[in-house]
Amino acid sequence: MLDFENVCFSYDKKTVLENFTFSIEEGKTTAILGPSGFGKTTVLELAARFLKPQSGKISLPCSKKASFVFQEDRLLPWATAIENMMAVNIKKDAAMEYLEKVGLAADAEKYPDELSGGMQRRLAIARSLAFGGEIFFLDEPLRGLDIKTSAEIIELIRTELSGKTVLMVTHSPAEAFFLSDRIIVAGKNPLEILADRKKSDFSCEAELSDFLKKII
Repeated sequence: MLDFENVCFSYDKKTVLENFTFSIEEGKTTAILGPSGFGKTTVLELAARFLKPQSGKISLPCSKKASFVFQEDRLLPWATAIENMMAVNIKKDAAMEYLEKVGLAADAEKYPDELSGGMQRRLAIARSLAFGGEIFFLDEPLRGLDIKTSAEIIELIRTELSGKTVLMVTHSPAEAFFLSDRIIVAGKNPLEILADRKKSDFSCEAELSDFLKKII
């Protein structure tokens, strides 16, 4: 469904990707896991067509409706929580439904600066899930959430995106373990795929974390 074939990309004189090749499976969640600052977000932005490669080919059917959770929450500061939802053509009833799902129903009329960082993150996630789509791009989706809230949001994302095609990038073994079906470990500069594993290859988050430390 989504294929990178020998993709090269540079910022100024810094090479981020060189002949980078990988693909993701339709109906599954693929996580690219690795340290911050090595180009994972660049891969996501290329996949979503926010950036264009200098060479190589990226294949994604143009007809596919896509939804995003960016690393930054990208909320409209002059709009309330529910208005931020409706700004991307989500109907009011659906907006309220998803605000309730993330625990923000009582905060629907609050502005972003009246919400904590974790609440803003939940709002961004609610907006993406309510918008829907056939492919989802998630950049560090649990950023800024406490342990209890993370567990609740993990369950919500897993339920809502079951059977959907998802590409996620993260530096967190916990996010990769609990949210993905397939884990691509990436690192080095330019970015390289160091391992490609099924989530079922790991019995727990700690085992994945240990594996990551050995190969990064």
